[in-house]
Amino acid sequence: MDMRRPLLVALVLIVSLVFASPAMAATTVKLGDNFFAPSSKTVRSGAKVRFQWIGNRTHNVKKRRGPGSGFKSRTTSSRGVNFAKKFRQRGTYKLICTIHPETMRLTLRVR
Repeated sequence: MDMRRPLLVALVLIVSLVFASPAMAATTVKLGDNFFAPSSKTVRSGAKVRFQWIGNRTHNVKKRRGPGSGFKSRTTSSRGVNFAKKFRQRGTYKLICTIHPETMRLTLRVR
């Protein structure tokens, strides 16, 4: 039996697991005019979350509750990804826009 074939199959599996790992993948949350989309998201520990402004109004992202120290993005109306954060600590994070705290709320669960 040719020993290269099982070795090749094992190598392909390992490479696909490494590059398909959700913990290494980035995910995007959009900030529209007075909403986060989605308003609830679950990611794996170590995931990078990008926050993309898609609306015309001024917004920011601030941790209201959750594990670890606090953080806050800059306040801007510029479209595009204006803030990104890697979430390593497991738990539930409550994120808000401090300008629109009643309507812009995000629950981020890190597993």
